[in-house]
Amino acid sequence: MRIVKIILGTIGSVILGIIFMGGLDLDDIRFQKNIRKLKKEGWFKELSDNGMYYERIFHNEAVREYLLQDNIVVKIKNDGEERYKLISLIKSSS
Repeated sequence: MRIVKIILGTIGSVILGIIFMGGLDLDDIRFQKNIRKLKKEGWFKELSDNGMYYERIFHNEAVREYLLQDNIVVKIKNDGEERYKLISLIKSSS
């Protein structure tokens, strides 16, 4: 099943790349999907609605790489330490 997801994801990425002239890739899609999931959490919505932290969430490479990890949203939602790690990363990044 995982292989099928990878294949379909790759095909989707190629199609989106053709449509958007290479301006969109799988990492962009996964990042946006993880952001949408996290915005359902009140604490994250507050951070992302704050202009200063919004910039850090969406434009800082360290935060982006952290949010691109496999199953990171589940970990953040279920583990206070992971949540603290993300919040610290957002607040300390520049």
